[in-house]
Amino acid sequence: MLLGALVSGALAVSTLGEAPPAHASCVSIFGIGNGGGCTSNLTSFAIGIGAGATANAGNGFLSGAISLGSNAVSATTFSVMSFAVAVGDNARASVLPGLLNLAWQAGAGSSAAMGALNFAIGILNGTGAQSTGAAGVGNIALQLGPGIMTNIGSLNLTIAGASGGAGTKTTNAGGFGNLAVNFGDAGTVWVEGFLSSVTNILGDSVVKAQGILTAAGNLLGNGNLVTSVGPFPNTTLSLAFNFFGDNNTVTAGWGPFAIAGSIAESLKTIVQSLPGIRINGITGAGAASVASTKKTSAAAASSTTSTDTTTTASAADTTAASSKRGLGHKPTAGAAKSAASGSKSGSGVAGKKAR
Repeated sequence: MLLGALVSGALAVSTLGEAPPAHASCVSIFGIGNGGGCTSNLTSFAIGIGAGATANAGNGFLSGAISLGSNAVSATTFSVMSFAVAVGDNARASVLPGLLNLAWQAGAGSSAAMGALNFAIGILNGTGAQSTGAAGVGNIALQLGPGIMTNIGSLNLTIAGASGGAGTKTTNAGGFGNLAVNFGDAGTVWVEGFLSSVTNILGDSVVKAQGILTAAGNLLGNGNLVTSVGPFPNTTLSLAFNFFGDNNTVTAGWGPFAIAGSIAESLKTIVQSLPGIRINGITGAGAASVASTKKTSAAAASSTTSTDTTTTASAADTTAASSKRGLGHKPTAGAAKSAASGSKSGSGVAGKKAR
């Protein structure tokens, strides 16, 4: 963060220095025609058109500085194959030490680039202050309208757009492969880490993301604090968002897979730190757990009922079988012999009486 602050300060100061004396227009190419506000060397060129316009490419190698407009200022400082272009009154563009950089400022404001393969483009279409800076490797900073933009690191993309505002809108990115988008005339977006993103669309809110594969967003809401942050770089795969609500605090992280959101609510605080989903105060993981418990209980009850039914049926079958055996079974050997003996005794008595 300290390095980022220092680089940001250097980018801001680089285009605000005192311009050398200048005439209405000047051209200096390959060291020929130096003076009147234009300076070049054997490998560079400088063009200044407008009252007080200055262009300085004296310290650049295969570089160029172009100033078009009253008091427009452009400069390339110890840069290689880089270009600074200032278009419009009081426009300032500067390329600091680096390779293949472009700083382009249209309208009153300042743009600066430092490092390699960086593009800092500022286009002012309002009356507020504007400052755009990119430093590192392969960064793109594009700002339309008033505001402050700083892009530091590698392969970061920052985009901001507005048609008005006082220039208090802030868009910052630091790290690797991050995205920061800020549309509207106010609001602050800030992202730091790896492959993370922040988005603020038409809202005066603060949106922050920090960590690895984290994201935070605000849509049509004012006064919100939407963050997906934690002790860097511990926050991973977390998301915080606010849609159509004001004055909410939505926080996600550490994670992983922590999701916190607010939709069409105001004056709410929603926090999801551990893995899970919490939207409008409803926890998705908890609801799933309750449903699972209910299903398990129902299944257990059904299983118990089935067991009882089976037991009852078995008992009924056993009773019926026993009853049938009691009524229709064959007489035992002892009973048969007793019956036969009785019959013989009867026959004997009758015979004797007949005689």
